[in-house]
Amino acid sequence: MSKKRIEWIDVAKAVGIVAVVFGHAMTRHGTMFHFLYWWHMPIFFIMGGFFLKPIVNNNWIGFFKKRILPLLISYLICGGFLILLSHFIRGESWSYTIFYFARLLYGGRTLNHYLSVFWYINVYLLALVFTSIVITYVKSREAQIIVAFASLIISTSYKHIYFLSYKYVPWDFDVAFIAMFFMLFGYLYFHKIQQFVKDLWVIIPAAMLTVWLFWMQHMDRFNFAFFLKSKIIHASYHHIPISRVSYITFIPIIVCLVVFSASYYFCKFMPQFLIKPVQLLGQQTLGIMYLHKAVIDIIDEAGYNGAIMETILAVLISFILSLGYGYVKQKIKNSRIRRSIS
Repeated sequence: MSKKRIEWIDVAKAVGIVAVVFGHAMTRHGTMFHFLYWWHMPIFFIMGGFFLKPIVNNNWIGFFKKRILPLLISYLICGGFLILLSHFIRGESWSYTIFYFARLLYGGRTLNHYLSVFWYINVYLLALVFTSIVITYVKSREAQIIVAFASLIISTSYKHIYFLSYKYVPWDFDVAFIAMFFMLFGYLYFHKIQQFVKDLWVIIPAAMLTVWLFWMQHMDRFNFAFFLKSKIIHASYHHIPISRVSYITFIPIIVCLVVFSASYYFCKFMPQFLIKPVQLLGQQTLGIMYLHKAVIDIIDEAGYNGAIMETILAVLISFILSLGYGYVKQKIKNSRIRRSIS
């Protein structure tokens, strides 16, 4: 394992992906369900900004080859595989299946069933591009912060827009501007976050505030819903509507800081034989993200509906399949290298 990797980031990714899977496995949309959706997608966009860098010498071709193309290829390969898998398991017609390949290209909210979480990759890729443009051409840190808030305010100022009279925007394009806010936050404040995760004077109040918010949501005195894919966002306190932007700015970041700190202290105090498996899980989040919904749906169709066991099975099966895909991919890459040398 590379010494350059920061252990607690991999652990935080593992926590985040388990939260995503658990949220999709839950059938009762109560307090825990809403709580998970406050932060389990924003945390990946925040971490996506941690290691971003401005594009040097306008080398956008290199950026696309390194950061965009691999994700796009995996999106198409995994998407195509799951479309065919769904065809045979769900007994879908060939006309439906063939049209689904067109939907895979259109992306966003048109994707459902096994591919319902693939919107995340669409938005992540767009947010990577948008954020890289901002940090490359907007030199002032203060101006970058203004851009981050402007993108959030504008993208949450309306409930829905149409694209050429069609109700879904390609690749959830407008949601990418909300994601860009979190990605820019991760980029701008990564060094501060590294300090905060160790500072109990910051984290203990943040954890107490998180627990209080959870309890207030449970008691129905506070209501915050944050569903990025469908862009359903509403906030109220004692049933009085309040600014959605203030909640999006504040709550996901607070909870993410608590998760980051818990991951940091887990790595600090736990033995390596516990840390390494969790860290390895965190390094396979993309594969688990792609595959877990199909596993959950197949388990549901088999007649089993226990959220905790579904989560465990979906994480483990998706993790193993992701490792297998990575192994095959590496073998093909090594074979090509050997052929080119010979």
